[in-house]
Amino acid sequence: MPADQIHRFVHSGFGYRCRVVENPAPFTEPIVVIGGAFQNMYSYRRLEGPWAEAATVVSVDLPGSGGADALPAAYGFDFLTDVLADLLDRLAFGRVNLYAVSYAVPVVYRLAQEHPRHVARLALMGAAPIYPPEGLKGLEAMAEALASGDADGYARRSVEALMAPAGRPVRNRAAVTRLLARDMAAIQGDGFPRHYASTRRVIDWQGLPAGGLAGIPTLCFTGEHDTLTRPDLGRDVAAGIEDSVFTLVRETDHLPALERHREVSELLLRFFTDQPLDTLDFLTPLERPSRAPRGVAVGAAPAGH
Repeated sequence: MPADQIHRFVHSGFGYRCRVVENPAPFTEPIVVIGGAFQNMYSYRRLEGPWAEAATVVSVDLPGSGGADALPAAYGFDFLTDVLADLLDRLAFGRVNLYAVSYAVPVVYRLAQEHPRHVARLALMGAAPIYPPEGLKGLEAMAEALASGDADGYARRSVEALMAPAGRPVRNRAAVTRLLARDMAAIQGDGFPRHYASTRRVIDWQGLPAGGLAGIPTLCFTGEHDTLTRPDLGRDVAAGIEDSVFTLVRETDHLPALERHREVSELLLRFFTDQPLDTLDFLTPLERPSRAPRGVAVGAAPAGH
């Protein structure tokens, strides 16, 4: 695999960076990865091997994430969209495949609305039109632990908020629980205000902008047992995106890229290279929520079936 190239830029006074794994002979547009709230540009490294064989891969630390500058909570997702647009202009790749995870969904969704020239395909994992009260309650508990400097409490609250209850079948639950708890409990020093700002940014978010999306092939997915961005919420997002595909990764929750990383890697590679998804046995049946007749519950079986 080619050596990583690290690029650092500044937008409106805030430094950010990206990691580029260049493919000199790609057969799809560059794959740009924007991770979740507490991830960095190395978080998806173990998924990206197959992607790098097909495309140039770009992983991003926007302000507030990873090794980028800290970003106060007063700066919302709209600002992060502007930073991402700045990055894509600087890299000058033309159209790219965008993969946005949870926290990054509002960033990328607005970019697709306002700068569609940048987007070849769009994959949204853990999307919601707005976070439900029960999800916000868990995030508030995480924020309270951060505000008090309680790393162990933050770790416990993170597991409770991001993972499904024990009674639901989740692949690699024990290993992922240990990993998540370890990483969250390890924060110290300026990690507390950084994580707090990201958490507050999610809590204060007012939801996806109106207007939906059209003209961009889009995949929306999450885990079938996701309790933070529940499947019905992801389906609602997909319903507002013209001809989008919606599906769930079996035996996972809000963290399918940790619980079934090989499967998620394959799913995204297939989507970004226009291969069929309906033969993947780890997915629930593919849905097209935007085609559902008005007044019919999306995802409901037709009468007689």
